[in-house]
Amino acid sequence: DQTYTRIRCLIVPGTGANLRVTLSDSGVSSFGLFSYLPPIIVNVTSSTYVSNTTGGMVVTITGSNLGDSVSSFDARVGRIRCASVSMITSHSQFTCLSPPGTGLHKAMSLTVGGQSPSVQSTFNISTFTLSYYPPLVTRVSDTTTTAGGFVTIYGYNFGQVDSSIDSIFIGPLPCKAPQRAQHTSVVCTILPALPPSNDTMMSVNMTIDGQANNNADQQVAPVVFRYSFVA
Repeated sequence: DQTYTRIRCLIVPGTGANLRVTLSDSGVSSFGLFSYLPPIIVNVTSSTYVSNTTGGMVVTITGSNLGDSVSSFDARVGRIRCASVSMITSHSQFTCLSPPGTGLHKAMSLTVGGQSPSVQSTFNISTFTLSYYPPLVTRVSDTTTTAGGFVTIYGYNFGQVDSSIDSIFIGPLPCKAPQRAQHTSVVCTILPALPPSNDTMMSVNMTIDGQANNNADQQVAPVVFRYSFVA
């Protein structure tokens, strides 16, 4: 009789770490762990580095050990996963579309099969950042009275997560409890105010994820709101 102490086999393409390996013989099984090498990143590029809050920038990631399945490829901008992942060349190049977002200099991250990039990477993916344009206010809904009420603000690049709205002011008055509708409008509640001697025209100022609307920089006239102080 011969006793064998080693078995060789060809492993299939894959990704991941600490994967269970099972060896069975004559009804007896034994187990071990196997890991694929982590991804190595050599370059990351984008079709543009600033976009509307709807996202959609094409990001290209090049390297090795990137796998051959889009399901194991998890690229994120900030904490939000990129969309429409496509494999250009198996194991070495993928593309994806940047997700909707707000703010400046959102760092990118990547895992492949749950593994972060190797220290052998020649490109540090965390240094690659994408930014989103600041809010742009184009118009505001009808007047309200001293009793306060709902105000709808229209424009672009408002994002789609209510928690990223830092503040909305109409003149000196805060507009509370903002509710957003897909990047282009915000409904908020203006509080009751003491009436002055006549109607007042007040500017609309919004800050989202650290970025304030600056219509002058964006070549759009400042938007004002008429607050009708009629009791």
